[in-house]
Amino acid sequence: MGKTKYMMSGGLAFTEAADMKKLRRKSLEGWHLKRFRCAGYEFEKGESEDLIYSIDYRLLEPDEKDEYFEMFTVGGWTPVCSEYNMHIFKADKGTVPIYSDAESARDKINRLAIPVKKFTVLIVGLTILFGILMKFTSGSIQNVSLFFFNCALILAVPSVMTYLATVYHRLKK
Repeated sequence: MGKTKYMMSGGLAFTEAADMKKLRRKSLEGWHLKRFRCAGYEFEKGESEDLIYSIDYRLLEPDEKDEYFEMFTVGGWTPVCSEYNMHIFKADKGTVPIYSDAESARDKINRLAIPVKKFTVLIVGLTILFGILMKFTSGSIQNVSLFFFNCALILAVPSVMTYLATVYHRLKK
């Protein structure tokens, strides 16, 4: 058996809690999270441990990183991996959750929604722009517009779904 394994993410905006439970089950099997990789997770083989995982969304300036990670370390959480504004931490079972009240959980979702909203607005705007160009032009400009319209639409649908998931979670909290 290899020393590296991969698992797809269910989409953190949709199944964050389920993903964190899957990471825990993998740790119990001796597979430990190493890093994010292509919309999923990369694991490496090790000893079985009963760990819990949590994720935080925060875009950090270079001078904020040490203080940010120290705050979690003091609370018993160890940084595992980071990608852009997503940071996954692990801790021993029974450690106080990172988000133990409704206000902090709402704040986390609001931070997640900001880049998702920006990307969604951009990609939906491009989809509309290319749709208009496609409708009101002809020849090679229309063909190019059609190609980019389809590309933008392929990105727009999951983007809108992801943004709607963040809206749902904000209303739910």
